[in-house]
Amino acid sequence: GLLVKLQAAGLPGWFQGFLESLEKSGYGHIRKIIEGREESTDMTVFKRLLQLWAPQLQVVVAMDMLPHLPCLSDQDKEQIEADNRNYGNSRALITLIDRVTRCEPGWYTMFLEGLKRNKYDDLAAELGDLKTEEEAGAASDDKDGNKNSVEEKAVADGSDLAAADSEDDVTAGSITEEAATNGVDAPNVEPPETTTLREATEDVNGEVEEKQEDEGFEKATPLQASQPHPEQQELKEIPMRGYQMELAGQALKGRNTIICAPTGSGKTRVAIKVTREHLEGTEADVEGAGVGTRRRVVFLVNKVPLVEQQCNAFLEYLSPKYEILPLSGETAAEIPIGETLPEHDVIILTAQVLENALRDELITLDMFSLLIFDECHHCQKSDPYNAIMTRYIKQKVEKSGTRLPQIIGLTASLGVGKAKSLKDAVEHILKVCANLDAEWISMIVEHKVELQKFNQKPNEEVKPVSGRRDDPFATEINRIMEDIEKSLATEASKHLTPGELKPPRQRDKQPYEQWVVTLARKAATLKDDGVSRTIHAATTHLRKYTDALAINADARTKDALQYLDKFMTDLQEEGFDATDEDLVKHFTEAKQKLQEYAADPKYSNPKLDQLRHMILQAYEEKPDSRCLLFCKTRALTIALLTWMREDPSLCKLNPGRLVGAGASDSTGGMTQHQQVELLDLFTTGGHKIVISTSVAEEGIDIAKCNFVFRYDYVGNEIGKVQTRGRGRAEGSKSVLIAGREGGNVLKEKLNTIREKLMEKAMNQVWQMQNETHGDFLKEVRRLQLESKKDRDLAQALKELEKKTKKDFGKGMKLLCLKCKCFVCNVSDFRKIKENHHVVVDKAFYQRIIITPHPPKKIDDWEMNGKIYCMNCRQDWGIQMVYRQASFPTLKIDCFVLEKPDGQRLTCQKWKKAPFEVDDITPDDISGMLKTPEEEEEEVDD
Repeated sequence: GLLVKLQAAGLPGWFQGFLESLEKSGYGHIRKIIEGREESTDMTVFKRLLQLWAPQLQVVVAMDMLPHLPCLSDQDKEQIEADNRNYGNSRALITLIDRVTRCEPGWYTMFLEGLKRNKYDDLAAELGDLKTEEEAGAASDDKDGNKNSVEEKAVADGSDLAAADSEDDVTAGSITEEAATNGVDAPNVEPPETTTLREATEDVNGEVEEKQEDEGFEKATPLQASQPHPEQQELKEIPMRGYQMELAGQALKGRNTIICAPTGSGKTRVAIKVTREHLEGTEADVEGAGVGTRRRVVFLVNKVPLVEQQCNAFLEYLSPKYEILPLSGETAAEIPIGETLPEHDVIILTAQVLENALRDELITLDMFSLLIFDECHHCQKSDPYNAIMTRYIKQKVEKSGTRLPQIIGLTASLGVGKAKSLKDAVEHILKVCANLDAEWISMIVEHKVELQKFNQKPNEEVKPVSGRRDDPFATEINRIMEDIEKSLATEASKHLTPGELKPPRQRDKQPYEQWVVTLARKAATLKDDGVSRTIHAATTHLRKYTDALAINADARTKDALQYLDKFMTDLQEEGFDATDEDLVKHFTEAKQKLQEYAADPKYSNPKLDQLRHMILQAYEEKPDSRCLLFCKTRALTIALLTWMREDPSLCKLNPGRLVGAGASDSTGGMTQHQQVELLDLFTTGGHKIVISTSVAEEGIDIAKCNFVFRYDYVGNEIGKVQTRGRGRAEGSKSVLIAGREGGNVLKEKLNTIREKLMEKAMNQVWQMQNETHGDFLKEVRRLQLESKKDRDLAQALKELEKKTKKDFGKGMKLLCLKCKCFVCNVSDFRKIKENHHVVVDKAFYQRIIITPHPPKKIDDWEMNGKIYCMNCRQDWGIQMVYRQASFPTLKIDCFVLEKPDGQRLTCQKWKKAPFEVDDITPDDISGMLKTPEEEEEEVDD
């Protein structure tokens, strides 16, 4: 098409300009072929091989391949690096494959060599066996014959290569479809054909003219002939089972509905069906909310990884007719929300993004005609779901004529809260209905037999495991902790009572941890800075030893020792003083013994041994299994991942790790792109097992997942239902591996009882709504009124507290928790969007050290640094950029508050701060912007 247009333009020198553009764009070899200076070598076979092997190649790290691909231009490398930085390895690898397949002949050998150099020997061998580059010349002479030999080999290996019978069959569209299926995007551009310019022009014009003459049309110009066909608007049919239509019934009538059905029963498909009917319908079709305006649907999720997953589900049945937009905190920061959302038919986003936009008055609820809440049981208390619905109900009551969107909630379990009786459980369920303004709960009643046929409940098993018979590591750690406790009692005896200094007996239990925290708070308020510093240091060490005992109980002794070793090493680099030195001696004197215990196999963890046995057994029975392993903390996900990678058998499963996007760097936080990339690899088999915190507990849909292990991980009855439901494949199994001593076995039994109580309560509520629907609605309204009274009271108390805080906070200042140096006055604080408390005094920078942090953009602010005390290196918070100005953003629990009379107190959360913080103003922002002189000075530094 480009060549035709260039020729039609008839500009002098266009051909030479075209050849020079090829040279500059890295296609010098194509220029040589056109000019007849080089023989044409057809590399199509190799290009197709890499495209079809994209799923297997996803384990390759793109950045590690670059040094071994000298055929790539600097421009190519820069683009690959940018994609890796902005979107992660998957996107970078797609770009790499796209760019390398455009290079001159020789690239395939380099690519295979790069795989070998990076220890991907199996991949290199398999790709090398399929085709060798020395045969490329023959492929050019006898393309069909050689291509068929490659296809036959690929078919034997399970590839879909044989589906493409000729080069023309492998269009950009077909590649995109296949790549999307496997979680990989298609390359953007096909390389130019190696025919001459004259041949290309004659072929295009000849074919168009011949076809037009045959069909009796007037001849079209080259430009007209190059226009693409109109996009197909007909939507794919949504296959619906009987029980799914039963679930959709009330929602299709326009009523506010909670759809409650087991995990894996297809609630998302029900939502898509309702969405499509809603978008295609007319006002006469519905009797409820969300009519009289342009139909616009919002699908809300509570976890970032679910945005892309649910977006893909909606695209399958609503695209291209309807515009669909996926949004989360990371992506929302880049676009104008108020202008963008109204331009789309379906918006899939995290609840916090919508709540922020409503709070900032960028949008209003009446802009939408349907709101769908995924995992709607979260619509309680301070959750963003409840914040959105509080606005909805308030607007409904105060502006009765306003048209509001229809509400749909999706859940597998509404839970029972803290209910101990059937009556309380029913009240809890009605409360959730009230929060969602639900008129109906849809459950599967008439089609239960069909449901059981397609939705089998995974088998559940509880495996209690006794702890180590002999645990000298824990004994030695307890001895060290006892020595520190005795020193504390002596040092602090003049300031604290014997009762305050007496620790609980069991150091691995919650009461001990609470004792340490309370002691640290009391010590922070002492006026004797020396004793305060001693207690602060001692309690910090005690907390780390408590953590080590927990790691030792759940993982390997080696992991617990490494945790302590890292803490001691980092401590010596950050404000190390004589107090720290005395405390570190306890560890250094015992380190050799601890290392011996960690290396001795007879002290292995029985829980880990049991987990290893069950995982290997699962994959022996079914090698293509997918396994999700849930555990309590992000730190434990790291320990378990390290253990698996070091185990000769488990490492073959290529374990992956999934944690929340909000996790800190120290606990291995993940970006949204990294989460999506990992889940893609899990789906395609790149990772056969994924270790996760609760971030994967709800909604993650992996059809092949057939094993769910909970490693001493027990939540509430909702969590039990949700984690069990991650096993979607036929014959799935859910196993709890729990220590006999920890209490989780008993907790699991209680959750089973609560689950049965919930089922009874749900049936009672369903009967109420069907037999006496008026009574059901009356109860919902009563609970809404009670909630409003509670909110009004809370708001009145907040206003009263605000006045009290203004007086109480006068003259108050902050001191460093560790060294008690001056930090700032409380009057120096301002509040950005209710949540971020920043200092607006430029002199503050003289008291801090800022270390760079990889930029992390959330909403309309960006984190770009960590802040530490210049005197003692105590962590104080982060630096954020808001409206081009930099602001120190402090963590209140890192400081001591001092009143003008010298009284000291501590605070753990900003919302509990005993002083009022004003909202930031434009003058505050302009005052924190850097002057030209400051920027010049920063560059010089």
